[in-house]
Amino acid sequence: MSNIKLFADSTCDLPLSEIKKMDIDIIPLIVTFGDDAYKEGTEINTKDLFRLVKEKNMLPKTSAPSPADFYNAFKPYVDAGKTIIYLGLSSKVSTTLQNAKLAAENLNTDSIIIIDSLSLCVGTGALIRQAYNYISSGMPLDEIIYNIQKNIANYKLYFTVETLDYLHMGGRCSSTEALFGKMLNIKPIISMCVDGLDVWKKTRGKKKAINLMIEEIILDKDNILNDEIHVGCTVGNEEERSLLKKQITELTGITKFQDYIIGCVISSHCGEGTLGLGYLLNEELIKNG
Repeated sequence: MSNIKLFADSTCDLPLSEIKKMDIDIIPLIVTFGDDAYKEGTEINTKDLFRLVKEKNMLPKTSAPSPADFYNAFKPYVDAGKTIIYLGLSSKVSTTLQNAKLAAENLNTDSIIIIDSLSLCVGTGALIRQAYNYISSGMPLDEIIYNIQKNIANYKLYFTVETLDYLHMGGRCSSTEALFGKMLNIKPIISMCVDGLDVWKKTRGKKKAINLMIEEIILDKDNILNDEIHVGCTVGNEEERSLLKKQITELTGITKFQDYIIGCVISSHCGEGTLGLGYLLNEELIKNG
């Protein structure tokens, strides 16, 4: 049995069955409507989120777990002599990673390794799956860390939204942008990279947005690790996700997919109808020594 304990936070959006199978401890982010605070994944799900947004005509606030939350989660494993690897939500979009580092400092140990995924949702989930595979294979700790960092640098993630309403309500686009975006059916494609979130391209109509994301897969298809695509959608949008997978298979021959339902925190910023995909570029994993 490995002496390494793998941690993630709730924005990795891994299915519960996978979390249990890989024995990953999940630190939940917080979703707050007024005076009511909920832990993502255990006290609120995405269906609840969308219902409350409609009922209250407001977006929730989202917040990182506190340093105390991380401290209390890490401490039993530190006391048991375990080495902890926490692979967390991008530091470019949240203070979650910073709070994990504060907890590690307060525990005064070098057995906690905090790694910035520089990603979210399907991207972080995919990186965690790879980390689990390295740990399960018995790979030495320094090689695990090295290869995780290589994967982070070689991950591509794109998603598009159905409506700009959530981005507007969350202050991420102006009322003018939202209005003209709705009138002209503008769909931004947002990329997640090592520098953070960015609008990669804009197009008229969601079908064109999806086609542009697939075109990027076609360009990279001979260099995709394990010929595997990670696809995510907001709850209620599973049929569109299935159609996306079918298109990818028809145009690239790729048949291996990992499915995700986008969780509360990310959904609260992107809204219903969000659809995304990601994949790891295949770069030889170099072992030290």
